[in-house]
Amino acid sequence: MNENQGILKMYNEEEIKQLLNSNERLVYIDDGTDEIVARYEDLPDIIVDVNEKLGHTENLKVYDFDNQLLDKPILTTIGYFLDKCDPKVREDIIDRLVNLQTGVEQMKDYKVIDEDMLFDVRIAMDEEMER
Repeated sequence: MNENQGILKMYNEEEIKQLLNSNERLVYIDDGTDEIVARYEDLPDIIVDVNEKLGHTENLKVYDFDNQLLDKPILTTIGYFLDKCDPKVREDIIDRLVNLQTGVEQMKDYKVIDEDMLFDVRIAMDEEMER
């Protein structure tokens, strides 16, 4: 995704700080090469949008942001179709996902967090806390 991240809108540093300080649920999205972080509620839009822009070839693994081990994905995809999915996550996203896939609903604007920028922002926030 890294070479393709130009197609995705990115949060700036201040927006990342706000997200990290909020109660917003975040997820890691891994395409096998690169990772991004996004809001949980944006998952259906990201799954469909990324695959439509990149030719339905992005098999994604999505992990809960708070699970630092990244040992068990909450969902995996084959293209923009769900492969394996936690039942609660499926319940949360399936209606919007299907509506986006079938054109019933339009894609909403969303942004993602570049993993490197996230790392830098977290270090800066830790340094601020130490002062």
